[in-house]
Amino acid sequence: MATKAAGKPSAAPADWAELLQGPIKSKTVFPVLVLHLLASAPDTGSGLMARIESLCAGLLAVNTNTIYPLLRRLEERGFIIGEWEHPTKRSRRFYRITDAGNARLERIKAGMLPYLDMLAGSIERLRRELYDVDAA
Repeated sequence: MATKAAGKPSAAPADWAELLQGPIKSKTVFPVLVLHLLASAPDTGSGLMARIESLCAGLLAVNTNTIYPLLRRLEERGFIIGEWEHPTKRSRRFYRITDAGNARLERIKAGMLPYLDMLAGSIERLRRELYDVDAA
C-alpha cells in the first residue's frame, strides 16, 4: 500500500493511470488492439482512435501522436496497408490488415491471455488493498 507523508498518499490516482497507460499501452496492448480492430473492419486513424476510446473507456487514451506513428510502423512491417480514399488527391487514409498482419495478430493473441490475466489480477489485488473490498 502507498505510504503517507503529511497525511497524503505518496501516489495520486493520476500517477496510477499514467503507469497503466505507459509501457502497457505502447508495447503490448495498443498494437494488438489496432490489428484486432482492423481485422474486423478497415478504418481511418481517427476512426481507430474513436473505437479504442469507446472500447477502453479512457484506460488507453489515444491521440494523433500515438496512432499515426503506430500505423506507419505497422505498415512498414507489412502488417497493414493504407490507401487514400481518393487516389488522385490527399484525403482520408483507410487502413486494412494484411495476411501477414492477421498471422501476427494470432501469434500475439496466443501468448497474450496470461499477460492480460496477470494485469487483471494485479488490478484486483490493488483494488482490494486500497479499498478493503472483497473480490466479486
